[in-house]
Amino acid sequence: MTWEQEMKEQAKDLAQELAEEIAQERAQEIAEELAQERAQKIAEEIAQERAEEAVAEARKEARKEIRAKVAVETARKMLDEALPLETVARCTGLPLDQVERLRQEAAAAEA
Repeated sequence: MTWEQEMKEQAKDLAQELAEEIAQERAQEIAEELAQERAQKIAEEIAQERAEEAVAEARKEARKEIRAKVAVETARKMLDEALPLETVARCTGLPLDQVERLRQEAAAAEA
């Protein structure tokens, strides 16, 4: 083998090694880009799920507050009609001590 042929063979081997290194580096870059895109998508999905959960919880709490306000208003109306405290508590689902406080508030407002 001549010196020129040997140099060409060495250049070819070196080019193959370099090509492999470059290919591995590029593959690593592509993998990192894909992983980042996937991570972003997962983060967006998680954020969406949490937002939906927060909305559902807020709705649940709002319904609960509305029911409580309705129960208090109903109790006040029943107390205005001079119904017994136990009856008001039973019909509205409010604790007896809360019905008593409402009665006391109504009496204080009249005084």
